[in-house]
Amino acid sequence: MSKEWHKSEEFQRCCREFHDACARQPCGKNVDEAKEVLELIKPYIAEKMAGQRIFELKRYEHRGSTYEGVKIAKSPTDQDLEFDVMFVMTGGRDLECHDMELGGFAKLQVKSNAKPRELFQKTKEKDTSYISAMKTKNLFYSHLVGCKLEEFRKDFKGNSITCELMHHGPATQVDVYRDQEKFFSLDLSPLFDLSGETGKEEMYVAKAKKKGSNDIQWLRSYSLDEKRKFDGMDRDNGCRKMVLRTMKAFVKSRSELSWLTSQHLKTALFRTIDAQQSWKQEEFSQRFMDTLGTLEECLDKRTMPSYFQPGTDLFENYKEETMEATNRRSCRLSNNGPLMTKLLSSSISKWKPANSVSQIV
Repeated sequence: MSKEWHKSEEFQRCCREFHDACARQPCGKNVDEAKEVLELIKPYIAEKMAGQRIFELKRYEHRGSTYEGVKIAKSPTDQDLEFDVMFVMTGGRDLECHDMELGGFAKLQVKSNAKPRELFQKTKEKDTSYISAMKTKNLFYSHLVGCKLEEFRKDFKGNSITCELMHHGPATQVDVYRDQEKFFSLDLSPLFDLSGETGKEEMYVAKAKKKGSNDIQWLRSYSLDEKRKFDGMDRDNGCRKMVLRTMKAFVKSRSELSWLTSQHLKTALFRTIDAQQSWKQEEFSQRFMDTLGTLEECLDKRTMPSYFQPGTDLFENYKEETMEATNRRSCRLSNNGPLMTKLLSSSISKWKPANSVSQIV
């Protein structure tokens, strides 16, 4: 619930200044041109992968903060452009989900009547019919190496476009250069679509069980549901996406909150949207604090039900002491006006173009 100080002129001004300094959105000609270049790279990757006869592309799906309008620029001179694209692999309907955990992770098993696929043979866990997320991720990366992206060359509006393949956690990162200068990054993730004839979406992506972990498992993905929710979210000229970008920047500025992921912050926003009807621009500071309050309530209860699958707890794979330390150090910020104003003002004064506030994307 909003407090009187949440809507004070001083606090509203402080929140606006923090957003404008630390949570600006990449925009303009560079973003549009990067999307055009991405469309040149995608068919190249699909063709090269198909030629190796293991990974067959069913379709690409776009997801992530750049497409959702909640990406944060790294600095006034570095938009830190990044596109998250899912490589939806053929064969998903030959798999079935088993042993769904509270955290949303599950095992994928080859159906008994499934069509034989070399991909399944190469990625099965030993002596089982389960498909290993780690083996799939590693095999996917090795086949991207086989695509020889370093040989990709395109002329785009008089500029030379080249690529470099990187290893970046569960996703595979492709750095794209324009005239030898970094232009943007493409995070490419293998995904199985198990959706059946009913039309109900059921997708699984190889994902680390928690931030920074090397334990890669299959996670039920709701990224397309999220994308649909973000589409037209602020058609009423509201401040919902502005609030999420501000939440990302604020969380990154606080060491006790830095373990939180984009998924946690999106969930807090979605639940606050359900609770608050009005999201006018002049109510930005109030809605920001309402969303922070929603997050604090989840931390108090040590549980955060997934917005799209309430039976899944997004805090399941995090230690009790982590949340306890977060609660102890955050001091219920939504109720502490002087401290909150001080923290936002301090972040603004420390912010420099070289500083990064965009690691939660």
